[in-house]
Amino acid sequence: MSPPATRPTPWHLWVVAILTLLWNGAGAVTILMAQMGRRLDMDANEIAYYASQPRWFVLTTSLATLLPVAAAVALLLRRRSAVWLFALALAALAFNNVYDVAAGTSLTLADQGWRNLTIALVLIALLQFAYARTMKKRGVLA
Repeated sequence: MSPPATRPTPWHLWVVAILTLLWNGAGAVTILMAQMGRRLDMDANEIAYYASQPRWFVLTTSLATLLPVAAAVALLLRRRSAVWLFALALAALAFNNVYDVAAGTSLTLADQGWRNLTIALVLIALLQFAYARTMKKRGVLA
């Protein structure tokens, strides 16, 4: 077990950690339900997209959605492992998107809405990683 952090917990850490947990938790549930074909609001293209994914891609997608949930919990617990968990999630997200675009199967290739969503997801993941890294550098995370 790590020693306790030396600096007091800033109020914004609680806000960011809880919002991060809610955001990433909702995303994880959405993706996992889509992978199981249980989302009722999917159109035929989305259903075909998720049904055709290779198992390894499903696994890395699941990791990309579950790792930031674990990172948010680590942030709430003021653990420096949050930085690495956010970094791994960001790497999985980037890897999946690069592969998906290169393979020509990405939904971002078909629709501006999906492109905007993907850009937003990457930016939010970058901000989460940067925030955790900053909190670590300031001695808030142990």
